[in-house]
Amino acid sequence: MNSINLLPFERNRYYPGKLLTSADFLSEQSYTENKRRFMNALLYGPGVLCGLSVYNLDGASLMIESGVAADGLGRELVLENSVVRKVSAIEGYDETDGNRLMLCLKYDEEEIQPVYAVGSSDAGNGYEMNRIREGCKLFFADAETLPADAPPESEFLNRAAVYADADYSVTLVCPSAVPSGYGVKVLLTVEKLSDEDRTIALSGVFGAPAFVGPEGEHEFRAEIAELSLKAGEKTSFVHHLTARAGDRTDTMILGKPEDIAVTVDGEKKRLAAGVMLHLTISPENPADIVERELAKISLEARSLNRSHEYVKLAEIEIERSAGTAIISEVREIGIKYYIPTIAGSENRRGYAEWFEPVAERAPADRVKTEERIAYGAAAQEPIYMTGVCEIPLGIDDKKSRIYYSNEVIHGLGSGDVYVAVGCECLTHDAKLNKQAKNTVYGNPTFFREDALPIPDAELAVRVMSERGSFIVAAKVNEHTDLVILLVRWTAIKLPSGEDRGIVTQLQSNASIVPVQPTIVLAPNESRFIDVRFKNMSPCALEYELTDKNSGSITVDGIYTASNKEGVYEIHVYSADNPFISTYAYVVVKKKDGEDNE
Repeated sequence: MNSINLLPFERNRYYPGKLLTSADFLSEQSYTENKRRFMNALLYGPGVLCGLSVYNLDGASLMIESGVAADGLGRELVLENSVVRKVSAIEGYDETDGNRLMLCLKYDEEEIQPVYAVGSSDAGNGYEMNRIREGCKLFFADAETLPADAPPESEFLNRAAVYADADYSVTLVCPSAVPSGYGVKVLLTVEKLSDEDRTIALSGVFGAPAFVGPEGEHEFRAEIAELSLKAGEKTSFVHHLTARAGDRTDTMILGKPEDIAVTVDGEKKRLAAGVMLHLTISPENPADIVERELAKISLEARSLNRSHEYVKLAEIEIERSAGTAIISEVREIGIKYYIPTIAGSENRRGYAEWFEPVAERAPADRVKTEERIAYGAAAQEPIYMTGVCEIPLGIDDKKSRIYYSNEVIHGLGSGDVYVAVGCECLTHDAKLNKQAKNTVYGNPTFFREDALPIPDAELAVRVMSERGSFIVAAKVNEHTDLVILLVRWTAIKLPSGEDRGIVTQLQSNASIVPVQPTIVLAPNESRFIDVRFKNMSPCALEYELTDKNSGSITVDGIYTASNKEGVYEIHVYSADNPFISTYAYVVVKKKDGEDNE
C-alpha cells in the first residue's frame, strides 16, 4: 500500500459470478486511496494542517507537538501524540555531519495484528498480518545538502541570457505577462557554475520601451561590483519598473552588446549577441495572471516533482560535542509551510480583526495617527543610497596619473547630495574565517600592516546636482598591478525646508547608546537590547551579531545567549542611517552550581 504511483485510476468491474481474490480487494482500496491522495496533492500540496510545533526542551531534546500534515503525494501524516526525542536519537542524525539539520516528517506504515490464516503460503508459520497502520516518522537531513524545493516548471517567468561561460551565468528574469499600469521586479541573476576561484563584474544599460523607471526613464542601469560566488551559488539584483497603461502589447527588454561590459577576474569579456527578453503587457489584473499561470502547469510537469515526499518542520542549529548535540536554535519561520483550511476560516477572520490599518483608527486617535503616517512616509523616502563603481586603470604605469569613473546615477534625484567614497577590496578575514569586504575611507597607507590589496590613491568626487549623478576621480600615487579600482560610494540626500529635521540625524552629535552596555546572561537566556536616542528622533533599528556562533538576535532586538561561555558583541545601528551605530556586549557564563562542559 506504500506506493507513490497514483495513476492510472482503475476500479473493479463487478459482474455476476466474478471470483473475488485478495488482488481485487487491494485494487478496490488502491482506487479510493489514490483518488483521495491525488486531489489532496492538487488542492493542498505539502504542508502542515495543524499542530506539529517544535520546541527546544533542555538544550539536547526536542518536543514535537501532535498534529497533521500532508506531503506532496497527498498522503496524510498524523502524529497522534506529542513526542520528545533526543536530537542524537532521531533517525538520520548519524548520517549528518553539519551543524544545521532539517527536521522532517515523512509517511510510514506498518503491518500489525497477526492472525491465523487458512491456506497461508507461509508453511512454517500460518499467520498473516491483519491490519496496516498508517503513520509517520521523524528524520534529520543536512540542511545545506537537502535538495531545495522544486515547484513545477511554469511559463510565468521569462529568461534571457546576458552572459555565460564555464564559470558564470548571468540571466535577466521577469514575468512573461505584466499587468498594465503595475510595477514589476526585473532580476539580474548571477550563478556560479564552476569551482574555479574567479570574480565577475558587470555594468550595463537595458532598454525597456514599454516601461518607466523611478525617474521616468525607459531604461535601467545594472551595476554589479566585483562578485565572488561558490559553485552552485546564485544571487540576484532587483530592478523596479512600471508597465505603461494601455491595451495588450508585446514588447521586449533590450540590451545592446556595446552597452554591457562584463569582466571576469579583471579580464574584459565580449558579448556575442544582444539581450532580448520578450514580455507582454496585459490588461488583466495580477491575480488573474497568477491564477492562469498556475492552472496552466501540465500534469506531466507536476508529476516530475518528487521532492515533496516529506514535510519540513524546523531547522535545528546544533553544536556537536563528545558524541552529543547541544541545540543552539530552533527555526520554524520560513521553514514550515501551513496549509490554509476552510475549517479555520472563521477563526482566521476573528484573529485578523485584531489588526487594523493605521489610517482606519478611531477619530480620538486621529492626530497621533496622522503624525505616525507622516513619519512613516518620510522614513520610506530614500535619504541615502550606496553602491560600487569601477575606475578603469589600464595596464600602463599608473603612478601620478588621474583616472575617472563613468557617470554614476545615485538614485536620490536632483538636489543637494553629499557623496562619500572609499576604496573597496575583498580579502580573507581571520576572525570570520571567510572572504569579507573591506572599505578604506581616506588614506590607504595607514593600513599597510593589514596587507590590503588597495593602492595609495587619492579620491575626489564631482556631484552634478541637477542631473542626480556624480563622477569619481582617482590619483594613483604608486605603481599597482590593478586593472580596475573598486570604489564604494555612499550618497546622502540633504533635504531642504521642513525636511531638514532629518539632517540632524546625520550630524556628528546624533547618536544611539545602549541602556546597559554590558549584560551578563546564562547560556540560552534571553534579553532585550535596549538603546537611548541622543539628539535625534527615535527610529527603526537593525541588530546584528559580529561573530558566528555567538547566539541569536531577532529583528526587534531580543538576544538569546549562546550555549558556550564567552564575551559576545552586538552591533546596533539606525535602519535609516547605518552611520549612526553603537555596540553592546554580552558576557555569557554559567550560574553557580552548573557543571562546565
